[in-house]
Amino acid sequence: MTIFEERSWVWQGTGGPRGWEAAWQRTRELLAPVISDDSFVFGDGEASDGAAGLATALYLLAGGSAAAVAGVRRDQVEELVGRRPGGTDGEVVHRWERGLRELGHDPEAADDPVSTRWRVLRTDFGEDDDLTVIEEVLVRQGYGLLSGLRPLLAGRRMSF
Repeated sequence: MTIFEERSWVWQGTGGPRGWEAAWQRTRELLAPVISDDSFVFGDGEASDGAAGLATALYLLAGGSAAAVAGVRRDQVEELVGRRPGGTDGEVVHRWERGLRELGHDPEAADDPVSTRWRVLRTDFGEDDDLTVIEEVLVRQGYGLLSGLRPLLAGRRMSF
C-alpha cells in the first residue's frame, strides 16, 4: 500500500454518507497511479488537500449520491474549481460550502467527516507577493482547497 492510499483513509474520516465513501474510493482509483510516495517529503499539505478537494468535488457534483459518483467528469470538476467571471477564490470556496450545506452538512459539526475535512479545505493561508522563489515552494498560499486541487488537475493526466 502506498503512503497516499494509507493516509487517504485518515483524510476521509470514519463514517459519513455512502456518497462520501464512494467519492473517496473513486479518488483513490484516480490518484493512486499518479501520486508517488515522494510527494510526501514535505508532509501531507497539498497532497491531502488535493485528494480531499477531489473527493469533495465528486461528492458535491454527484449530489451526495454514491451511485452518481462514477459518472462525474473531469470537466465538471474543473468548472466547479473555476472562478465565475469577475469572481474571487473566496467566492469559489463559499460556493462549495453552500453546496455542502444544501446536502445537509453543517460545516461546524464535529461528528461529520465531510465537515471535518471541509474545515481544513476552507483554510485561507493568505497571500504574500514578497516571497522568494524558494519560499514560494515551501510556503502555502491561498485556500487549502484550491492550492491543493488546482495543481493536481493541472499537473496530472487523470482521465475521468
